Amino acid sequence: MKISYQKCVSDDDFAKASLFMLARKRDLHASYSTLDMVILIHSYVTQGNLITAKDDNNRVIGMVAYYFGTPEQEFQDKEIALVDIAIADKAYRGSRLFIQGLQYMVHEIMEGNPQVEEFRLAALAENDYLCRLYAKFTSTRFERDGTYGKEVVFCEKINILRDTLKKFTRI
Repeated sequence: MKISYQKCVSDDDFAKASLFMLARKRDLHASYSTLDMVILIHSYVTQGNLITAKDDNNRVIGMVAYYFGTPEQEFQDKEIALVDIAIADKAYRGSRLFIQGLQYMVHEIMEGNPQVEEFRLAALAENDYLCRLYAKFTSTRFERDGTYGKEVVFCEKINILRDTLKKFTRI
C-alpha cells in the first residue's frame, strides 16, 4: 500500500483532518472532550499547520499538527518548529508511517521555512511509547506542564534530524 502525505491548504483538507482528529480524540488522552479538540483544531488552522497521511483510497490514516514558534513565546520564536500532536489509525501505526511522515514534514518545513533551526516533538510524559520513539531521533529534552499533565519536549537541530532520517529512506 502506498501512503501519501499532504499539507492541509484547502477547506476540504482541513475538514478531513479535523474529522479525523475528532474521531480519535481519546487516542491522545482519555480526558479530551469534543470542545477541547475543537479549540485545538481552531488553533492549528489559524496559527499552525496540519499534515495528513492518506491511503490508496484517499482516506486519512494519520495526521500531525505543528506550529512555527511556541505558544509560550506567542509564536514569536519562528526558528522553532513544534510538533504538538500526532495521531495514526491503530491499523497503520508503526515505524514506516512515522519515519516517512517525519521525513515529509522535515522536508516541507526546510523548503518553505528556512529560518527554522530547531525541531521539537511534544509527548505526554505518561506515554512511554511516544517518549521512547521520539528519544531515538532527538538529542535533548525538557519537561513542561501541559493541559493533561507533564509533557516531555524532545529537541533536535532540524538539519541533524534531516541527516538522521536519510538513513531510513528504504523503510
